[in-house]
Amino acid sequence: MRKNSKHKTKTDDVNVNKEIFIKGQIYKDVFSKKDLWTDLAELYDGEFKIKQTISKDINSFRLEIPYKNHNIILTETDTKPLKFETELKLNRKFEFNISWEDSIERVLKIFGKQDIKVGDKEFDKKYLIQSNEPGLITNILNYREISRILLKHNIYLLTLEYNKKDEGHKLMTIKDRNTKKKEIMIELINLEFSIIDFFIDNNLIRN
Repeated sequence: MRKNSKHKTKTDDVNVNKEIFIKGQIYKDVFSKKDLWTDLAELYDGEFKIKQTISKDINSFRLEIPYKNHNIILTETDTKPLKFETELKLNRKFEFNISWEDSIERVLKIFGKQDIKVGDKEFDKKYLIQSNEPGLITNILNYREISRILLKHNIYLLTLEYNKKDEGHKLMTIKDRNTKKKEIMIELINLEFSIIDFFIDNNLIRN
C-alpha cells in the first residue's frame, strides 16, 4: 500500500448496520466493506465517496480509479450489485454483450439469437456472447485469459455499448454483492485494466 497517497474518502453521515429491513426485504449492508474500499482508494490513488438516501436507509459506495487517461468507476449499494463502468472513445462502432446463458436465452438461441463461441467449452456453456465483430470479441476474451477470469469470479455481465449521440462507448462489468476480499477486488480491477490495455495495444482508442 502506498504511503502519502492522495486518495480521498468522503462519508455523508453514515450509520453502521449489519442488516437493513425495508418494506419486508433484506438488504445487504455495503457499509461493512468501508475499510476494503478505503484501502483500494489508497492503493490506486482513487477517490472514494459514501452517500446515503435522504431517509438514511440505503448506503452507496462510489470509487473512481484513474488508469491511462481513463477513469474506472466502481459502485455498490445496499440494494445494487458491484458494478464497474468506464467511458471509452474507440475508433469504431464496436459493441458486445456477454451474459449468463439461462434457459430463456437457450430457447432464443434456438430461434436465431446470436451466440459466438470462443473455443472454451466451460465458458461457451455458461455464457451467451453477442457482438457486431465476432473476431474482435474472441480476441478480447483470449487476451490475458480474460475469459477464465470471468469464469473464476462468476461475472454475470460484461458489456460494451456504443452511444450514437456522443460517439463514445461505455464498458460495464457487473458482479454480485458478495465480494469482500481485497485480493478478489484487485483481480476484478485488473480485469478492467486488461480490457483497456487490449484497446490501447490494438490501436482502437480514438486520439
